Amino acid sequence: MITDVRRIQALRQLAERGTVTAAAEALGYTPSAVSQQLAALEGELGTPVTERQGRNLVLTDAGRLLLEHGSDALDALERAHTAVAALRGEPIGPVRVGSLASAAASIVADALCTLLAEHPNVEPQLSVHPLDRNIEELQLGTIDLAVEQSYALAPHSAFDGLEVTDLLTEPLLLLSPADTPCRTVDDAAELPWIASPPSAACRRSTESVAARHGLSPDYCYETDDHFATMRLVGAGLAVAVLPALALLHEPRGIHVAVIPDATRTISAVTRPSAGARPAVAKLIEHLVAAAARFGIDSLVP
Repeated sequence: MITDVRRIQALRQLAERGTVTAAAEALGYTPSAVSQQLAALEGELGTPVTERQGRNLVLTDAGRLLLEHGSDALDALERAHTAVAALRGEPIGPVRVGSLASAAASIVADALCTLLAEHPNVEPQLSVHPLDRNIEELQLGTIDLAVEQSYALAPHSAFDGLEVTDLLTEPLLLLSPADTPCRTVDDAAELPWIASPPSAACRRSTESVAARHGLSPDYCYETDDHFATMRLVGAGLAVAVLPALALLHEPRGIHVAVIPDATRTISAVTRPSAGARPAVAKLIEHLVAAAARFGIDSLVP
């Protein structure tokens, strides 16, 4: 009989992340601790749950079968914790949040301050994950709430099966050097462009903006860092499409033009079992209030 649910958690993280080191990092353990959990699991079951394939450690048939049923047990355990927390009613304990950098620097910071002022027994933990990693971490169970993005011009299905609360919708902006301003996307046709890596939702949105204008830009610079993008544009090196929250980075030497009918929506996303916890539900309330106070229109010239 399996006596410690952490052993199934270790197995799930290994299956999703591919290495003991990555699984340990996600769980906040050392690699040796994860290896010990897996070894103990095999001892309890009397059969191997992992095997070596070259340099990689992969699940055996027994490991995959255990994980299939064990994931149901982890979900049930989370629902049980949620039910007990709801019975107590008071928001308390840890809330693990994964956020976009631009949201973390604005509405998330504001919401956490007001949440703690009202409910000091909540223990927020915030991670700023690169690109679109937050939803993956939410589905893996390493965070309770994701503050993530979606683009009107590049819809996705990543939020399917999750609870979504929209926080704010902001315009997309065409940023160009102040010395050579582009007032429309067409004006940027022959210029170098900056964009996120191809796998990112913001890159797909930028490509959609360009395609709508019949352009095939030369993406000479690649970064998902808004600060770096702003500095590259301000230095006169390229143009970029960014959401309005990027203007938090003091747009020096930059011309800003709003792109018609192109927006990004920032949302709070949870698993249904996590969203019912009082601390998580209360944080979402504070995120909604923070977004309403933020006044995105004040950022756009």
